[in-house]
Amino acid sequence: MAKDGGSYWVSALVGLIFMLFVSPFFPVAGPIAGGIVGGYLGPPGAVRGALGGLLDGLVVAAIFSVIAVVGGTALLGPLGTLLGLGVAVLLFALALYFGVLGAVGGAIGGALKAWMIERRRITG
Repeated sequence: MAKDGGSYWVSALVGLIFMLFVSPFFPVAGPIAGGIVGGYLGPPGAVRGALGGLLDGLVVAAIFSVIAVVGGTALLGPLGTLLGLGVAVLLFALALYFGVLGAVGGAIGGALKAWMIERRRITG
């Protein structure tokens, strides 16, 4: 447990789940929103939030890659396996996309939480 915030891993898990469900419908806003959620729930600070968002984005990209391979194999057999592997390689390359947008969102969420804590101390 962090002194002024929640558990780092729990916040990363919540951000990951949020990003996993929102990203297919909102490809740009989903990773950013998932990073913001994870960054805000975790320990305060932009760097910690960015690290959590990056972790979320990389895990989501890996999950989407596994779904592509398994789904391609189940639907199309051996040809689907090759197609699924091709899509998985593409999605793994897009892990940078998910990771960077998740890190940006996490930095925003972590900085927002740090600002809120500092503001609460000033105003009492």
